[in-house]
Amino acid sequence: MAFEIRPVAAEDFEAWLPLWQGYLAFYESDLPQERTDLTWSRILDPTSPINCLVAQDGKAIVGFATFVTHPSTWLEVGDCYLEDLFVAPDRRGGGTGRALIDAVAVAARQFGCERLYWTTQSGNDRARALYDTIAGPSDVVRYRLNLTRRG
Repeated sequence: MAFEIRPVAAEDFEAWLPLWQGYLAFYESDLPQERTDLTWSRILDPTSPINCLVAQDGKAIVGFATFVTHPSTWLEVGDCYLEDLFVAPDRRGGGTGRALIDAVAVAARQFGCERLYWTTQSGNDRARALYDTIAGPSDVVRYRLNLTRRG
């Protein structure tokens, strides 16, 4: 399968949106349209640390990777967090996910980052099989506290 990895562009919104919605559905999440619009505007904002690459095959966008660069207390330079990675279901297993991760690594180095990291659900076996060939599992356990809950 032939595809090109490139930075997302403003005119990609209509092609990116179904993939974004597929990503949210995979994680059984639902965001209001305002949050999706905010995410898109942050991706396009050159002053934002949020970036997005897309995998394009012909005129079709078949995957995306959203990543955030940030300073680190542990490194002399920055860290890069691969926050979202999604490949259209009919394109999985063809190298698109690996190519997106590789491209994020290149971009992270260009931003001056020393490390690229990401998380996934423990039961996401297909993705974990790919991730294990790239970076191997980590001994770090992630915790998340929702700060918007009251009570």
